[in-house]
Amino acid sequence: MGTTTILKNILDRKPMVAYSEQYSIQPQHFEVELKDFELNPIIKCLYKADNQRSTEYWCLDEIIEFIWECLSNPNTWLTVLYWKDEHGNIYIIDGGHRISLLLAWSLRYFADEQVDDSPHFNEQQKKDIRYVRTRLGEFCDFQKLFTDPQFEPQKQNLDKLNIKFNQVIGSPEDARKAFESINSKSKRLDRWEEAHLRNRGHDLFYVIYACCYIDDNKANLIDLGEQYLNHIIILGEKIHKLLFSTILLDTDLAHGKRIGLVTELLNILTNDLADVVDDPEGQGQRVYEQLVGLYTILSRITKPEADNSNVSLGLHPQLYFFKEGRFQITSFLAWFAIIAELHQTKKLQSFACVRKNVELLIVNFPIATTETVGKFGSGVKGHDRLQIVYKAFIKISSLLAIDLEDEQSLNTVVLALSKSFDYLNFNDFLEGGFMGVRDNQVIQQLVDYVLQIKPQERPKSQKFSTTTKTILKQVFQIHNQNFCLICDGLLYSPATEVDHRIARALGGQATIENAALLHPYCNRFKSDRTEEEARAALLGA
Repeated sequence: MGTTTILKNILDRKPMVAYSEQYSIQPQHFEVELKDFELNPIIKCLYKADNQRSTEYWCLDEIIEFIWECLSNPNTWLTVLYWKDEHGNIYIIDGGHRISLLLAWSLRYFADEQVDDSPHFNEQQKKDIRYVRTRLGEFCDFQKLFTDPQFEPQKQNLDKLNIKFNQVIGSPEDARKAFESINSKSKRLDRWEEAHLRNRGHDLFYVIYACCYIDDNKANLIDLGEQYLNHIIILGEKIHKLLFSTILLDTDLAHGKRIGLVTELLNILTNDLADVVDDPEGQGQRVYEQLVGLYTILSRITKPEADNSNVSLGLHPQLYFFKEGRFQITSFLAWFAIIAELHQTKKLQSFACVRKNVELLIVNFPIATTETVGKFGSGVKGHDRLQIVYKAFIKISSLLAIDLEDEQSLNTVVLALSKSFDYLNFNDFLEGGFMGVRDNQVIQQLVDYVLQIKPQERPKSQKFSTTTKTILKQVFQIHNQNFCLICDGLLYSPATEVDHRIARALGGQATIENAALLHPYCNRFKSDRTEEEARAALLGA
């Protein structure tokens, strides 16, 4: 059984802030009786340390086994490490899973997930809690164990258990090192998590928290003020769902990688200026505006559930961002940057009218993506170069009626790409000098365009790309899929809208025969026109 998130939002996460007397105090070790834990005042000042990973690495069976141990073993290990700030807040450094579980158990969250003051559990968390309740039976009701005589043996064991709190002295960094020194299995935060924590107090820090720490962010976001707090939390949750579920299709992406992805998206939108030290004045509004900007572009890429505020292009994730079932972060960053530019320059229609040809090139020339990533690197290192390749796809689609079954069209595409990107290897076509018919004017136009938008060349690699292949065309078969009746692009069903083929203004009825799925953008573009009129206006036919 996989891990569960039911312990994730029992304790709020809060950044540890250094203070001047942190090295001069004496350690304060203390114990709390487990039977009285829910009544102890320290639970109001307990937090998860922000330099530790979220409490979502135990599986349900581990939770159940730990509770059984507490019920039967008087020597159950209930020791935790903590760091304390100048305001008396206690940050759990080691033992976050244990303390979260004991608090949830003592407050009866396992017995009733809707008990007063319980966290907001999502449907999956509620399902996991019901599983725990089924396995434990009445033992999941901590308070009942002390009032019902039938549980006297278990009560006697619980009476012997104390939670031991051992304090770590020094800075927040000293606290992290202390944890690592006693736990050889601990894994250091990756570079994105560490970079995020170094940005405490900056706009970027709060935007990341809103998007990546769902149900685990309120203690940090409260610093932005009540005026924007709820708006920021709600928008962060929408972005999280749209990005990681709808676009990434619930890809298993590590927490640090998620932080890195959102960071790069924000850098694209702000031209890499997001790490500038920020003025606290007006910070809540700035954070909210950055979230709105991010949500807007993601909404252009795919359609959010029950939200039509930004008309979506409805890009199909499997076509644009995945290869053989694996998420391709470089492709996603490249397309995100392109859609952001099209949105800002109000040129979405220029993409929609050539979309079918662009998708044809993506499918049949995967070598353009693999060779670019192989030469310049993946993710942050290579997405700007891959963006140029995809822009070249858009450009040549506007210059040429692409038909890969037509010799001249195919030859023109191959030569235009090979001359624009000298690292692309079309050996099958270029052997023997390549004397086939082609449109030299289109080839030169693309070469000039790519030269214009290319950044200054980086030092050339001395190694040949290991991904170089001689494949020119890959036959792309999509079974049981549909294509947009307006732009001919591939439809992604969660990002479509139902259109009246005969507009309501013209008497069209809401029947299945008069219904068609379209990209949201194409649906709005069609408006009250016929399909033929809309296609003619969009494609120039």
